[in-house]
Amino acid sequence: MLTRLLVPLDGSTFAEQALPTAVSLVKERHGRLELVLVHEPHPYHGLDDTPWSSARRSMQDSYITDKAQQLSDACGLAVAHTLVAGDVAEEVCRRARESEADLIVMTTHGRTGLSRAWLGSVAEAVVRRATTPVLLLRDMHGDPSRIPALDFRRILVPTDGSPASRRVFGIASAVARTGVSEFVLLRVVAPVPAVVDTTFPYGYISSPVDQESTQALIADAARELTEPAIELAERSACDVDPRVAASDHPATAIVEFANRHRVDLIAMTTRGLGVSRSPVGGVAERILRSSTLPLLLTTPALR
Repeated sequence: MLTRLLVPLDGSTFAEQALPTAVSLVKERHGRLELVLVHEPHPYHGLDDTPWSSARRSMQDSYITDKAQQLSDACGLAVAHTLVAGDVAEEVCRRARESEADLIVMTTHGRTGLSRAWLGSVAEAVVRRATTPVLLLRDMHGDPSRIPALDFRRILVPTDGSPASRRVFGIASAVARTGVSEFVLLRVVAPVPAVVDTTFPYGYISSPVDQESTQALIADAARELTEPAIELAERSACDVDPRVAASDHPATAIVEFANRHRVDLIAMTTRGLGVSRSPVGGVAERILRSSTLPLLLTTPALR
């Protein structure tokens, strides 16, 4: 179930762009929304925070309180709010654990990837540390009060064939609309290189592909998708379209597939964004940096 959502805010309209989608998701499921704002202390001459930060913290408290009340009045929701102090990403993740949130919904920057802005580097840190699934929405360049909630009708779920990659099925099913959304389960396999005649004097500019072996590999991968496709269909009560693509560059293949097939959301498991030695994490990071689509991420340890 998707009944408890947490939305980090920083006082900007950019961060507030996550609210329409978060409200839509939780309202449809008669759930609860919580807003969290983190005050970042600035140590000063041995003090935990600068003496003049009390005014800023008071303004932050008024902002988050007013925003929660406005949402509650406008949407008829139970909207909680919390102001905490500390490292932003750490406190967002801590609050998600304490409130037993099912999902963190936040805005991050678009095609330029994770910038140094608040919800750029913070989004990266939240994804890396969170023990709660994270839905990252892109900058929609508009007034949050006039931005429509996103409707995830076509959801792309990349899988590498491992049980861990199925961990996203639960939360992906939760954000889908029963009987309305459609899932595409995509497996990307590496083409089988052809045997190269090493006596050729100049070699090859690029490795040729063994088409017959690659097609056999694609057929095997398609058969292996049958079981996870049935599982996802049963969990989501939605149609599932299993697909296989051959590419040496999984992240590029996933993004290109999503663009060609008008996908609304990419949902996948990651072992930790920014962990360069993790192939799944590396793919997720490259997708986040190269795609403008919303991205739903969870880790193998999560439901």
